[in-house]
Amino acid sequence: MGGHTASEMQLIVGWLAAALDADDFAAARRWLADDCIYEGASETFRGSEAILTSYRDASGWAHRTFDEVRYESQVGAADGDTVPVTFTDYLLKAGVRWHRYRCQQEFTVGRDGKVARIVHRDLPGEREALDAYFQECGIER
Repeated sequence: MGGHTASEMQLIVGWLAAALDADDFAAARRWLADDCIYEGASETFRGSEAILTSYRDASGWAHRTFDEVRYESQVGAADGDTVPVTFTDYLLKAGVRWHRYRCQQEFTVGRDGKVARIVHRDLPGEREALDAYFQECGIER
């Protein structure tokens, strides 16, 4: 471990997840190492600024595309120096319906108490259900 207890790592990751849920990228920045690596679903981002830009762009797109967007996260138990978070996005397009999309990301906490690595994991069936919802709404991504 990076010198932090499991509960300390859960707190650090929880603060980062809560900041991302709130679209508070200045607060999120505090918990990312400058050289953090984010292995996303389709590309890898290097450096805290690139990572925050990817989160900011994704959220901005969602807010422009849908009539209502809500985010929530659930922090799991630490496994070594890694803490999993299940992110849930609630999306509403007027005239269609709500859709709930879930994914998991694994956050590795470094010795400095900041997140050094993030790995995105799609959950079974979630991406396909999201794609079907986009099609139902007439949205191309």
